[in-house]
Amino acid sequence: MATDGERDMFAARVLNAVREKAGCLGNIEITGFLAMAGQAYDRGLMVVGRAVNGWTEGITPAQLGAPGAVERFAKLVQDSVNIKPMCWVTKLWGFRGKGYKTKRSAFWRCIRRVVRDLGIANVEDAGWSSHLVWSNLYKLSPAGGGNPSKLLCDIQLPGCVELLKLELRTYKPSRVLFLTGFNWAAPFLEAAELQEGVGFRYVQRVGNLQGARCVIAVHPQGKPEEDWTRNVTAPFDP
Repeated sequence: MATDGERDMFAARVLNAVREKAGCLGNIEITGFLAMAGQAYDRGLMVVGRAVNGWTEGITPAQLGAPGAVERFAKLVQDSVNIKPMCWVTKLWGFRGKGYKTKRSAFWRCIRRVVRDLGIANVEDAGWSSHLVWSNLYKLSPAGGGNPSKLLCDIQLPGCVELLKLELRTYKPSRVLFLTGFNWAAPFLEAAELQEGVGFRYVQRVGNLQGARCVIAVHPQGKPEEDWTRNVTAPFDP
């Protein structure tokens, strides 16, 4: 569950930064995200993406300037990740209606394989995703989907760096897997002890981050998924 501390930092450091630069960002609706911890999470694995691909209802940067709007939106985002956290992944796995299906996402298919290979949970069980913490580098992205623009990334970066540090202190994972590529993750990892992933085709950096074993991998989209999974789980072996 996203804590009140995460919500307050999100409001103070991320939403306020965007509110102050509303004139530069135009009228695009943005959505927000905070780390989501499953109910069976036991410090086994935290997975980190680039930015959420659509989430809760959107708001424009200008609308954040209304009295109380920052605090209300931060609470809306906190509530959105605390309702049966992580259960949505398996609920949408075989979803037959229109809309997003996690089984069609290379991101979630590969995370499922990582959970299997690290022995974190039985992936044939509907609760496998509840053993994870899921976060994203950037907490704000277009409400209609897609990654944030460079400008939106730059504005929210300082606050998002601090939020990731807070998440690591809060959830204390033993392993962290970034499915982002190193170019995306680098600004967040200046304090990490990292080495190049020599001998690993899909791993760009390995090391330690606030007491956790850390692997920074290329995004799995378009990669042979079993090969990708074997490659990124190997550096986690003791």
